Amino acid sequence: MADRNIPITGGCHCGAIRYEASSPPTTGGLCHCRDCQRSTGSAFEALAMFPQDEFVFIKGKPKLYRPSAIMEKYFCPNCGSQLTDRYLVPVSTELHPNMVWVHIGTLDDPEIAPIEDHYGVESQLSWVKFDDGLPRVRCDEDPELAAAFASSEAGEE
Repeated sequence: MADRNIPITGGCHCGAIRYEASSPPTTGGLCHCRDCQRSTGSAFEALAMFPQDEFVFIKGKPKLYRPSAIMEKYFCPNCGSQLTDRYLVPVSTELHPNMVWVHIGTLDDPEIAPIEDHYGVESQLSWVKFDDGLPRVRCDEDPELAAAFASSEAGEE
């Protein structure tokens, strides 16, 4: 990824919102969980992770949506493009408030974010087939994620 141009840039479908990151993504993944399916209206969500302190919106003001006590999402209020997801509580090294997950399709160069794993595979649709040999993780078997949701539901944020 060192040969890619910095900053990394992207934005929404209509161009009202633009962002940039001052470093390449640290990882990329596909999430097949029901929450991601519902929020995207698709079979899965493709995301690339960047350090929060190296990511900034540079044009427009995205709208905030909090689907749960542990996560926030930003999207364009004009065209509806989903832009980022971010955990509000530490779940793991990757699922942490100091990281922002950018929707890969909103990157100007989506090829900079190779996919390294599949998450939430307990909800992967039967007709979605990947023969990529990448690691597969079930949300319902992730004790850190379950504990974060349990704490938020108990009001222990």
